[in-house]
Amino acid sequence: MDKLTKNIMVDMSATLIHHGHIRLLEKASRLGKVIVGLTSDEQIILHKGYTPELRFNQRKEILESIEYVQKVVKTNWHINDATLKKYKIDLLVHGNDNNNNIDLEKLQIFPRTKEISSTLLRNNASKSIINIKNNKLMLTPGPAQLLYENISNLRPLFGRGDKDYDSMYNEVINWVKKMCGQDKVVALQGSSTLAIEIASKNFLKGTALLVDTGFYSNRIKDLIHKDLALDSCKYEELKLVTKEYDWIIVAYTETSEAFKVDIDLIQQTAKKIKAKIFLDATGSIGLEPKHHIADLVAFSSCKGLFGLAGACFIGYKQNLIKNNFVGSFYLDINTHINKLVTGPYHALASLSGIIHNHSLFLERVKKSKELIINHFPDTSNTQNQPLLCTHIKGEVLANDSDVVLYSPRSKKRGSIVCHLGEIHKDEPSLLKRITINPLI
Repeated sequence: MDKLTKNIMVDMSATLIHHGHIRLLEKASRLGKVIVGLTSDEQIILHKGYTPELRFNQRKEILESIEYVQKVVKTNWHINDATLKKYKIDLLVHGNDNNNNIDLEKLQIFPRTKEISSTLLRNNASKSIINIKNNKLMLTPGPAQLLYENISNLRPLFGRGDKDYDSMYNEVINWVKKMCGQDKVVALQGSSTLAIEIASKNFLKGTALLVDTGFYSNRIKDLIHKDLALDSCKYEELKLVTKEYDWIIVAYTETSEAFKVDIDLIQQTAKKIKAKIFLDATGSIGLEPKHHIADLVAFSSCKGLFGLAGACFIGYKQNLIKNNFVGSFYLDINTHINKLVTGPYHALASLSGIIHNHSLFLERVKKSKELIINHFPDTSNTQNQPLLCTHIKGEVLANDSDVVLYSPRSKKRGSIVCHLGEIHKDEPSLLKRITINPLI
């Protein structure tokens, strides 16, 4: 059969037209008359799960204006032999992702154009919108920058009778379990402060030693169960402690002073005084190692987990028993275990977009930390420093109105520079937007 009399079908959705489509149509036109099998709106919704940006008639109009196209017809998502027969098609042209079940003699495969697709265009458009909102420089411990991965996984969700939610919930919770090294994890709607209060009021009993590292460790005194016998000691005095306790309570990273405890020392001390470990992991989870040494941990969805604010977690070992009558429906951990109140549906969904890229975000935080330390070697402390923030011996000043600085709660002279939200900025951009005046 002469090439000019052959009917060549190219099936596509063409929701967002790009150069890859044009190249495929041009190749097909060399084989004969091109008839585009254009997927209907209904089939795109069914198979892709979204309404196309351009409806069928609009996509058809664009394709008909392309010189390589002779005709556009409406087709289903999959092309079969019946479709080819209906339109008298001699050959179906497709990219190398073909999954149409037709006679191979009637199929011509061409490699897809690299680094382009309608999905990629769609994602890049979404990223550009979010990046506009990320113009602020957030030198805060969190929540900071808004990541594309957070937004891309938001969708309608409900905690009961929603299989989509159940699947997403299980995936995120299993990931969080591995992250914190605990047997059980409970997700709640609220901040890490709520998680600390519920964890302490439900599990802590007997005697406890609070390790005083600053503002955030000391606030735990207001959150614990009223019957807990509590002592405290300065971190520097920890090696001198010999009295036995049921619990040792520690803020792994004290962001009020940009200070990180030696987690091995905490483990050794707990073993020496025969105590279980309760970690406030708010500023350390996902950033620092060895959370598994704790018997009980509390933290939130932002900061080192890189999710949206709004979820918090309590993780604990299998053998840990709820000891206390709390006297509050909301503060009873069983309320949240049994999902008797609205959960953090969309904050968890935001984390589902982070799971497979967490190591990448963590690496960016490490590079951001190195940037600060290397550029301000004479003013930055390097001892006992968490990844989340850096203690600067000086005053940090903003050079434009879109810089948001963390107000330190430390009584020490100097400023705390938190830079988790600065993970994607290049060095010149960052350093032009802040000034550090060293202390004299």
